[in-house]
Amino acid sequence: MKKRVWIALFGLFGLLAIEAQAQTNLWTSFEDLTDSLRKERRPVLVFIHTDWCTYCKMMELRTFLDATVASKLQEKFYCVRLNAEETQSITFLQRTYKFKPTGVKTGVHELAQVLGTEKGKLSYPTTVFFDQNLQLQARMVGALEAKRLEKALDLLTENAMEIGNK
Repeated sequence: MKKRVWIALFGLFGLLAIEAQAQTNLWTSFEDLTDSLRKERRPVLVFIHTDWCTYCKMMELRTFLDATVASKLQEKFYCVRLNAEETQSITFLQRTYKFKPTGVKTGVHELAQVLGTEKGKLSYPTTVFFDQNLQLQARMVGALEAKRLEKALDLLTENAMEIGNK
């Protein structure tokens, strides 16, 4: 009986390690994005989140770990996570964006505001899509289920292929 429990526990930890590895391989940084785009042009997904956002965590644990979504993202997109409360400066599209304090230990990153603001408001999570030339294509506010994100990825991939053929 004890042997079965140990086997089950090792199996569970093994699956969690595989999922964590898949999650790690999915994401790149803004610093590495330029080099990646030089090697191979792909559309870009930017996931704007915070550490305290429950819906952001849900997307990270459910949506981005969905086998179909993760496969499409790894094969056809570059994905970048942007913590909206990141205090480090970030350079994107040849401009440097900084953290803007709004109080004691609070604030928002300028890049999150620029990319994620919709109708004058920044909400978490927000998923922003660019084509392979870093032209803004779409912004989706709120938590996305895997099926909805999958449809958006398919549309963006089709559009990217059309742009590439012109």
